Amino acid sequence: MALFAVDYASKLGADYVDARLENHYNELIIVANGKVQRGVINRKRGIGIRTLVNGAWGFQSTTDLTKKGIRQAAKIAFKVAKASSKHVQTPVKLAKAKAYKTSYKTKVKIDLENVVFEEKLEQIITWEKSLHTSKRIVRGLAEYTGIKIDKVFASSEGANIRFSNSLAWASLKADSKKGGLTQFYERTVGHSGGYEIFQKNDMEKVASEVGHKAESLLNAKAAKMEKDATVILDNDYAALLVHEIIGHPSEADRVLGREAAWAGTTWWAGKIGEKIGSDNLTAYDDPTVPGTLGYYLYDDEGVKAGRKVLIEKGVLKGHMHSRETAAIFGVKPNAGMRAITFEYIPLIRMSNTFFGEGDWKKEEMIEETKHGYLVSCMRHPSIDDKRYNWTISAQEAYEIKNGELTTHLRDVALTSTAPKFFKSIDAVSKKIELLPLPGCGKGDPMQALYVGNGGPYIRGVATLLGVK
Repeated sequence: MALFAVDYASKLGADYVDARLENHYNELIIVANGKVQRGVINRKRGIGIRTLVNGAWGFQSTTDLTKKGIRQAAKIAFKVAKASSKHVQTPVKLAKAKAYKTSYKTKVKIDLENVVFEEKLEQIITWEKSLHTSKRIVRGLAEYTGIKIDKVFASSEGANIRFSNSLAWASLKADSKKGGLTQFYERTVGHSGGYEIFQKNDMEKVASEVGHKAESLLNAKAAKMEKDATVILDNDYAALLVHEIIGHPSEADRVLGREAAWAGTTWWAGKIGEKIGSDNLTAYDDPTVPGTLGYYLYDDEGVKAGRKVLIEKGVLKGHMHSRETAAIFGVKPNAGMRAITFEYIPLIRMSNTFFGEGDWKKEEMIEETKHGYLVSCMRHPSIDDKRYNWTISAQEAYEIKNGELTTHLRDVALTSTAPKFFKSIDAVSKKIELLPLPGCGKGDPMQALYVGNGGPYIRGVATLLGVK
C-alpha cells in the first residue's frame, strides 16, 4: 500500500514522494489517590503521503487504506504542493541521501500486549498506593504509557524501510503537605522495549522512594538567592538543561528562523565553528543508542542515523537536519526528521540529546568544591525565545561546604545565560545517564514526542534563585 501511494503520486507528476504507513497500539493508565482516572487502549492505522512539486511540499494523511482512499489522499497532497509552488519564493531542494531497503526491530522481551491489561491496572494501582508513605502525602499519581508502532517508509527514490518499535514508561509523583507548605517529587522510568522494564525496576520500591523524597522536602530549608554560585548538576537536571538550551536550538529549522512554535529560535544562528563554551563542553544527539526513548536507525525521510556532534570542546559543530535544511547548509543530512504519527508531517526533532562525558568522578567534583550546591532533578524551565536566557527549577539541592554535602534545600532554581554557563563549565564526570523524557513539544499543531536526555554530572557557575 505504501509503494502504491508512492507510485500513484509520482504518476500524477510529483518530483518526489514519500509515504509512511503505520499501525499504532497505545495504552494509557492513570491512577490518582487510589482511583483509576483513565484506562484506555487505542488502535489506529493509516498512511501519511508527502509530495514535492515544483519546489513546494504537500501532505495528506488518511485512515482509508483502500486503493481508492490512498489515491484520494495522494491527489490532495499533490494538489496542495502544486498550488503552494506558485507562492514559494525559494524552491525546496533535497540533499542527496542513499535509498535503503531494510527492516529492523526494537528488542523486546515481554510484548506489551502479552500482559493482560487488567493485570497492568492492578499493578499501577499498587504503585500509586506505595507513594503514600505517610499521611503527609496528600496526593499520589501514577501514569503508565505503552506504545507499539509498526511503520513502513517508502519513497520514490527507492527507499523501503520497516521499523517495529515498542516503548513503555511510567511516571510516579507524590505531593506532600505540612501546614501551609506543599512540595512534590516525581520520577519517570521508561525505555524502548517491552513491559520487562517494570520487572527490572522494583516499581513499588521506586514509588516508596518518591514518597519519602516528597516528605523529606517538607523538612528541607528554602534556598536563598546567591549570585554566581558554583553548582554541580546531576544527570537528571542536566537532562532538561541540554534539552532546552542545546537540543531545541540545534534544530536547523529554528536556526533558519522557519520554526518558532513552542520553543523559539536560537541565539547561535550563523556561529558554526565558533567557540561558545569551555573545552569541557561537548554535546551530542544520537538516536542509535538502544533502549532509549529516542531510539531509531532511520528517520522519517529514510536517512540512516548516526551520532550528531552538536558541540565539541566548546566549539559549535553542527545542527540536526532534514534533507531540505541540509541542502541549505551544504552538509549531509543526518536523520533528524520525525513525526509523532502518520497524521503529521515530519519535523526536525531531537532523539537522544546529551552532554558528553568528562574525566572526573562525581565524588571528586564534590570534594574539590569549597562552597557550592549539588542541584538534583529537573522541574520546570523558563527560557527566552532564542534559548539565550534560561531559568530551570530543581526538585532539590544540597549545599556543599568544604567538599561535603550539608544542608538539604527546597524551592531551588538556577538562572544564567547559555554562553555564560557554557564557558563556566570546569568539570564533567565520566559516567553518562540518559533519562526518558516523553513529552517534548514542537510544531503547530503540536507533536508531543518521546526523547532521551541526560549526560554526566557537570560543574559550572549560575545564579541560585530562592527566597530573598
